[in-house]
Amino acid sequence: MYAIVEVGGKQYKLSEGEAFKTERFKSVKEGEEVVIDKVIALKKDDEVKIGSPYVEGAKVKATLVKNGRYRKVLTVKFKGRKGYRRVKNHRQWYSMLKVEKIEG
Repeated sequence: MYAIVEVGGKQYKLSEGEAFKTERFKSVKEGEEVVIDKVIALKKDDEVKIGSPYVEGAKVKATLVKNGRYRKVLTVKFKGRKGYRRVKNHRQWYSMLKVEKIEG
């Protein structure tokens, strides 16, 4: 059984017991439960439900494992022979969720 859900403007294919990283949930503490109700598609055995836009009554229950930050990404601007150099860096926040149950 798996579900395709929309979280933080992105779509993920999830199955029970799987952990995944998504955009940060600021209002949720570590160890708390998160309910994702934007289920786009749901497959159980040979039965497939596709929503328009979402499957009614379907939801995914997940637990927030941790909030963290990805590795640093450097951005460099450079123009040859002009003496122009700019270096910026960025670390994106994420939330790691573990899928406990898929209902639908």
